[in-house]
Amino acid sequence: MRAAYFALLALMTLPVLFPIPRTADLVNHWARLTILSMPASDPLNAFYRVEWGVIPNLGIDLIYVVLTPLLSVDIIVRFAFSLSFWLPAIGAWFLHGAWAQKPSPTILIVPVLSYNLVTTVGLVNYGIGIGIALIALGWWVSKKRRRIAYDLLVVNAVAVVLFFCHLMAFAGFCIIFGLLEATPRRGESFKTTFWRALQSPLYVAVALVLVWSMPPMPSGYQIVGQKFWIFVAPIFSGLPYEIQWGAGLAAMILALFATRLVVIVETARWTIYSFFILAVFAPSSIGTANFVDARLVVLWVYLALSATVARVPEPRHLTGVISAAVIVFACTRLALLLPEWKSYNGDVAEMRMAFSAIPLGSSVLAVTPPNCEDPNLNFEYNLSTFAVIDRRAQVNTLFAGQGLQPLRARDPAVAAAPQTIAKSQWLTETAQSKAEMLAAGAGAIAHWRDVFNVVVEIHGSCESAVTAPGLERIASSRIADVYIASP
Repeated sequence: MRAAYFALLALMTLPVLFPIPRTADLVNHWARLTILSMPASDPLNAFYRVEWGVIPNLGIDLIYVVLTPLLSVDIIVRFAFSLSFWLPAIGAWFLHGAWAQKPSPTILIVPVLSYNLVTTVGLVNYGIGIGIALIALGWWVSKKRRRIAYDLLVVNAVAVVLFFCHLMAFAGFCIIFGLLEATPRRGESFKTTFWRALQSPLYVAVALVLVWSMPPMPSGYQIVGQKFWIFVAPIFSGLPYEIQWGAGLAAMILALFATRLVVIVETARWTIYSFFILAVFAPSSIGTANFVDARLVVLWVYLALSATVARVPEPRHLTGVISAAVIVFACTRLALLLPEWKSYNGDVAEMRMAFSAIPLGSSVLAVTPPNCEDPNLNFEYNLSTFAVIDRRAQVNTLFAGQGLQPLRARDPAVAAAPQTIAKSQWLTETAQSKAEMLAAGAGAIAHWRDVFNVVVEIHGSCESAVTAPGLERIASSRIADVYIASP
């Protein structure tokens, strides 16, 4: 089973070999890391400054700080991308080994799901974070003897790492750890269970102090998530046939539980059921974070699959059938993925060629057409940050500031605006477009001509919708056009 598991994981990681991994925000991380080590002569110094502090969600940034003397930025980004595949899967395998006497066939589903996490809405830092959390939980569950001082030291250290890696991964770890400690053990009195649960915050106390000492999060804007993401987040693939693929995977999992061939291990049931209820009722957004509930349910799926055990005494027949089915399923999935990755990299190469027309040191406003239903736009929005990497230009979509990154935009208007793509109709500067900007929290860049001298429209397969006067198109590609604004 172990060989099949890690072979599947390696198989689902193969698309990382493409020049640009097809994911929502990896290029954005790459652009931010480019700025972290900019020399004094870099034009980017006119737009951004670096400010370290007690900031969460620094997983990929801290990896960069450690590895930058040895590796280039793009290699470090690719390495972090691979870690976000592998660490959650390794953690799930480790935790499963602590709960189950022998591997359950359902654990083979984890490598297939690991592909989804970072290739849909990004979540590189979160993937690394929940991987560390699952490994630490596996260590905790497998311990036979408790040594209070040693355990306090180790778990607090893990919690601090998780805080700096990703705040939601830290929160998920704390909740799961608390639920495990609040689970009654066989022959144990209620009083003993209660006191153990009451003491569980001591194991993450140091990281809780860090949370308390964080600077207040800006309240400039909020990205509101849709509640339906909680149902599709673990199986969302970002491809045209995602509904069929997700339905097939869900049916495979439900069939195993419906036939009672696999069940949740008894010692984990309270944790699994309670964490699911919490994920269902969690808000979709808190402050500048989004898809909170979706992140929690993704972690829950890893946790639930880790806690599955086979009910039949000798599941060799079952193991063989399910192993073969999952491998066929994964190979089919990969065969469908590779053309999409190839097409995506072709579009990226053409777009970067168009971006070569952007004057060095420009300030770029990235926009997209209204009501464009091209599903690939979810993976193309943040490609606008190639303006930072290739042309040393400022761009409104770069992750900078908002209390979660060690970067700050020097221009207050850019710093206060949403770090998301704007709508092309806002360029017309009419009363309606300004009202739309205010409703979206982007009022700080209402007078965009005072801040930006280049407009990049990422339109995907949709038609261009840039009609504002004073813009001259200087380059174009299949998915993006570049305009320069008249002085």
